[in-house]
Amino acid sequence: MSDQPSMQEYVESAQSILGELLRLLEFADAQVETAVEENQIFFQIVSADAGRIIGRTSQTLDAIQFLLNRLLSRKYESSPYCIVDAEHYRERRREKLLADASEALARVRQTGHPWRMPLLNSMERRIIHQALKDLPDIRTHSEDEDSEGRKRVVISLAEDFQPAAPSEEPAPGNMA
Repeated sequence: MSDQPSMQEYVESAQSILGELLRLLEFADAQVETAVEENQIFFQIVSADAGRIIGRTSQTLDAIQFLLNRLLSRKYESSPYCIVDAEHYRERRREKLLADASEALARVRQTGHPWRMPLLNSMERRIIHQALKDLPDIRTHSEDEDSEGRKRVVISLAEDFQPAAPSEEPAPGNMA
């Protein structure tokens, strides 16, 4: 028999820790929905006070998630990563970040000038870096850390990118 806990044990332990954190933070009405996907545990908090759970720029939500993962990792040598959300905030935020990155990408390609995104936390920056990493003509990097650890993603044209030269011959099927 393996000493490795089952996913069900991890889930139950994480639910217990999260429930206790929410109780200590005085979110008495909070209900928690749980899902497991790709060795991660996802928690969706449903509450009439979801705005307070999320906090300004998701600081409270991020802190709850950090504490949950930290406490779980102290209990188990190896544990799955937990993602905590409320009112589908993280999903909506991801969609907004991807839309903003798409607009910035269009601007960079049109003007040739780098574009600096607003200050973002590490999870938000990662979303943008991941979304643009496979574009051969684009580079991203982070800069300008503020006192809260947030940085800006800078989107720019890759210096070594050479656009393909236009073909002199018409494409097959496009003969005049």
